[in-house]
Amino acid sequence: MELYGPLTILPAIALLILSTTTFIIALNNEIIELVNDEEKYAKIIQLKMIQLKRLGIANAFLYACALLFMVAGLSMAFTNNSNLFLYLMLGGVFTAVVALSFLFVHSLGSILIRQKHLKI
Repeated sequence: MELYGPLTILPAIALLILSTTTFIIALNNEIIELVNDEEKYAKIIQLKMIQLKRLGIANAFLYACALLFMVAGLSMAFTNNSNLFLYLMLGGVFTAVVALSFLFVHSLGSILIRQKHLKI
């Protein structure tokens, strides 16, 4: 049955959500530590706040992705409407691509920010 496809993707999305949430917590703790010496690290704090926002947006898209995949699987189970299923799956894939794009940008940006931070 087609409903198993989107439901088998949910654990991978859940793992991405867990990973992103861990990044958010670690980044939040870094920012709290840097605030103690705000004058020295003002620019780094600002860059890390942008990173935190980017991670939050990625997390929101991952939640939307999980919701769309779940509803796609359930729609096929209850209504057997292939058009609805297709649109929900495409929406889920689109939101996953957007979330992964934000995470990609975060990963590249974190390298530059860490280099700036360690040069101070």
